[in-house]
Amino acid sequence: MRSVPRCEEGTMSRPLAVTLSALWLASLPALRADGQETAQKNARDTLVRLEKGDPEWKARMRALVSLAKAGPAAVPALVETLHKGSPPNRAFAAQVLGILADPAARPALEKALDDPEHAVRSQAILALRMLGPLKLTDRQRQVLQRSNFHVRASLEFSLERDDTPDPAALRKVLQDYDPTRIDTARLGQAAPDFSLADLSGKTHRLSQLHQEKAVVLTFLIVDH
Repeated sequence: MRSVPRCEEGTMSRPLAVTLSALWLASLPALRADGQETAQKNARDTLVRLEKGDPEWKARMRALVSLAKAGPAAVPALVETLHKGSPPNRAFAAQVLGILADPAARPALEKALDDPEHAVRSQAILALRMLGPLKLTDRQRQVLQRSNFHVRASLEFSLERDDTPDPAALRKVLQDYDPTRIDTARLGQAAPDFSLADLSGKTHRLSQLHQEKAVVLTFLIVDH
């Protein structure tokens, strides 16, 4: 008579454990596909909401966080927006594609260098630099150099920067960002405590500054 594998309390027979492991491994591709489809749908829905109007900066910040969390799954929807969206959203899509730094977006970003909107061309330049050293054809360089100040400034910055962009660090900051913090500052009320690093690397906290003095923050937008 054949013996039947028997499980003691708190244990599992080896054949059963192997079978369950095999079933779990076999289900992984389907789980990943479902997660990918969900992330793609969420990214598309986020961009559709932006396209319905001219959202304030808080809505764009929430969208930026959402798309950074979606990661590569957001690339197809962003490329579509870069081709067909409104001018502000085309520029926004180029910016996000730079942060995601997916090589699959390179052809769309290179095409965006010919976009009629200056803001889109400017963001496309910065995004391409996030993918590596900027490589332009002679025609592209001439077109960009004939553009407005912002495009020329982005071009000069991208061609001359000698550091290595770190899009992974940008994604990490956005993925960890809590969008509920956006509404913590109220006009006419004391600002919430925060810390910022200056150009020397020294960190300053608002609570450590003299409260009888006004604190003015100046932001220079030179990169993502």
